This record gives sequence, structure tokens and C-alpha cells, in this order.
Amino acid sequence: MAIEPSAAQQHAATQPVAFEVRGVSKSYPGVKALDAVSLTGYAGEVLAICGANGAGKSTLARMLAGQELPSDGDIRISGYEGRIDGPAAADDAGILLMHQEPVIIDSFTVSENLWLKNLSSANKVRPWGFVSRKKTETTLAALRSVGLEGVSPERLGKDLGPGLRQMLALSRTQVNRHQILLLDETTASTTEEHFKDVQSLVERERAAGVSVVFVSHRMPEVFAMADRIAVLRNGKLIDVVRTVDTTPDEVMTLMIGEAVSALESPPSIETTLDPILEVTGLSSGSATNISFTVQPGEVLGIYGLVGSGRSSVARSISGNQSRDAGVVKLHGKPVHAKSPRDAVRQGIAYLTEDRRREGFVKDFTNGENMTLATLQHFSTWGVISRRRERKRVNELIREYQVKGEAGVYTRTLSGGNQQKVIIAKWIEARPEVVILDEPTKGIDVGARLNIYQIIRALARDGKGIIVVTSEAEEALMLCNRILVLEEGRIVGEYQPATSTTDDLIRASLGGEIA
Repeated sequence: MAIEPSAAQQHAATQPVAFEVRGVSKSYPGVKALDAVSLTGYAGEVLAICGANGAGKSTLARMLAGQELPSDGDIRISGYEGRIDGPAAADDAGILLMHQEPVIIDSFTVSENLWLKNLSSANKVRPWGFVSRKKTETTLAALRSVGLEGVSPERLGKDLGPGLRQMLALSRTQVNRHQILLLDETTASTTEEHFKDVQSLVERERAAGVSVVFVSHRMPEVFAMADRIAVLRNGKLIDVVRTVDTTPDEVMTLMIGEAVSALESPPSIETTLDPILEVTGLSSGSATNISFTVQPGEVLGIYGLVGSGRSSVARSISGNQSRDAGVVKLHGKPVHAKSPRDAVRQGIAYLTEDRRREGFVKDFTNGENMTLATLQHFSTWGVISRRRERKRVNELIREYQVKGEAGVYTRTLSGGNQQKVIIAKWIEARPEVVILDEPTKGIDVGARLNIYQIIRALARDGKGIIVVTSEAEEALMLCNRILVLEEGRIVGEYQPATSTTDDLIRASLGGEIA
């Protein structure tokens, strides 16, 4: 994603101190998440906190929000005399935390979810009780501020996709008092067009004198918004640099401790073999009359903005969504998948966009999640051999470099390691075609490159790969060929060697110049 820095980033922080982190450490059994970190944030400034998975960046954000207490050290908030010893104290100090996974209640309306933080039994405030004209106007203005003017306040939370759920959570910044705004990977679920709304929101917060802490690993966004960048590695503060004085490569090198070399763009696939997958006239959800082929060993990208139909294509091919029309063939034979399990049996695996809600079972361990789709491989007459299962799980953990043993709950892992568990689960089912929907969403640079390498290895094994992505840079870096969708239809086909991010973004906007 090509994003230009704002003019406000061209100077050093000259505003008053908003908070001070003084020698803060945080230890868990067997793990030191933070090690003597000292950091200052200023009013009217955007401070990015970057680091690889496990660096301690989210721990630091939760500590600022009172959700974690330091083992050593302390945190001081300007204008607040008390100690940040819990969420209530953080709220009193004017600290507002926005999580990577938005807190949205499915049975509440958009309006009720917007006012959720105002729910207080002590004050007898109920979000659904705000019926005055003033509150209605405030609700609509808050939704407009994050690009949700087209979303009805009466729409239920369960009907919103990941990107819209995140933007709805961010709209709470408009109705909750704060002097420090913590954005913990909150752009991980947003797409490029919604990032512009996030950027505008952050600019307004900065102009209002708010201290914004932006926890992220997405370098284009960090460099678009941040005035300074604090880099954590293995719980230690490695450096704090001004954005105008550094580059993305230098920051990524600080993050992982070694020079980062990006993957080269893959060449076009030229083969005389028959397609491994053929899709003809497919219509489903917001996708209309979609036709394409995938060659053995090819990584085909499907790029588009929210509502373009990109996920509808992926979900309908893989049995996650019904098809209204069209034919899908694998090795020339029609595929009739009425469920994901049915699709896997026929040779097509799908990795969901929303891994936390659909990708794995939260109360299962890594071992249980990894073998969930292939239990028949370890059973005789319906009896599972735990020895064989455990042996294979340990092999998969080493093969996919999962940082977590077989008995660890998958929900406790970082996003990158969770994604590796999900990939291992589906690849173990030996599919011919693998469809990955937003495979690196919410994943840092180190794990992202590792997942790219896994995808490339699958292609070298002759599998057909479809990568659905809302990141133009990712599509150009990873895919042999890219289809761009706009309003449910294919509007262009692009080769990475001769295309740019602007080409893809312009096509996805219907030819408009962004």
C-alpha cells in the first residue's frame, strides 16, 4: 500500500508530556514480556510502537490501559495523580484503548455498540436508551467520521464483516473522553480505503492535542501516521527514532535484529499443462459472473476493496457459501461442495479471513487444532492413536516453525503462529487447491515472510494457490498473476513484473485516480 506521510510528521515532538513509562518490566511464568522499558509520549503526537510477535508491544499497550500491572517500574499520566492499577483508573486518567479484535456485541445494533462504553449500572446509562435527537445526530456524526455513513445505526453487529466491526469500534473515539488513544493493531482488519478514514481520525486526534499510541507492524501505515517510532525486541526497547530520519527497512531490521530482504516478485507461470482449477460463470453473494483458471504451481491473487466480491468468490468455491450460478472444476471434474468438509474431501481447502472466529477452536490445543481435519489418519476402527497423532503434531510444529508446543492452547499464540497452526491443519488434509483469504492480516513482518515462504513452497509442490488480499503490495510480492475485482466483477488482470500498486488500486476503484 503506497501511503504518503502527512505534513504534520515533519517536525520533532514539541508538545507537553502526556505519559511516562519508567523502567517497566513484566514477567509471566517462564517469560519476561517487558524488560526495563522507559518511554515518553507527548500530547499532539503519534508514537508508533513496533516489534515482531512476542516483542512486548501489546503488553505495553495493555499496561498503559490498566489491563496489566507491571512487575517493576511505574507509569505516570500527566494531570492524573493516581496509579494506573486497573481499567477504571485508566478511564479516569483519560486513556482509551482500541483492541486488534474489536469488542462488538452481535445482538446489539450499530448505535448500541457505538455507545457501549457508556453503559454503567452506577449511572443508570443504557446505550439503547439514547433516543434523543441530539444523541441520534451524535451517532450519525460518529459513524461518518470513520467512513460508516452508509451503515444503518439499526443494523445488527452480527451482520458486519471484520473491517466494518473494527471501524465501528473506532467510532467510539468520538463519544468517549480521552487524552491518550491507544490503537493496538486496530488497522489489521481494515482495508486500504478504510485506512484513509483511520488516518483522518488520527490526524484529528493529533490536532486536538491527544497523544496517540499506534501499535503496529505495517510499515506503510506507521510511516504514514507516526511522528516517532519506538522499536521493541524480546521485551527490550531497542531504539526510538523520528519517522523522517529513518526508513522502513531500517525499522524492520531493528525489529528482527537482522537485515530484511523482501521476496522477489514471482514470474508468470507458463505451462502446457491443463488447469488444476477452472471457475466459469460463478455468481455468489456480491460476486457476479466470475471466470478464471489456476495452473499447477501458480499463486493467483484476487485483489479488491470491501464489497468487491473477493471473499464471496473464495467462500463459494470452498463450500463456505452457496453458489447462485457457475461451475467449478478440479482437474476437469465438477466440484459440488456443500460444506468446507465436503470441499476438502474433493481437494479444495479454505483458510478463512477471520481466523479467531472461524479458523481454530479456542478451547483446543495446537495439537487438537492441527489434526482436527484429519483425525481419520490417526484412527483404526474409530479409535484414535494418540501416539501417532502426537508424533505427527510435533513434526508439523517443527515444519511450520510454530512457537508453541502441542499442548499449548492455540488462542494464546501470536497471530502469526495461529495462522501457521491453521495452515498446517488444512495442508495436512492434502488438498490440490489452497485458498487463503487475507493470510497475513494482523501478522508482523517476520511471520509474514515466513508465511509467504510456506505459500511459495506449496506452489512448488504443484498445488494451485489462490490468495485473496486487500493489500496491493502483498499481491504484487506474492502472486504470479492478479485479478482485480470491483463491484463484483473482474475488471483487470495484472502481471507483477509490469504492474504497480497504483495500477491495482486504480482498477479496484473503477478507474478513478485515488
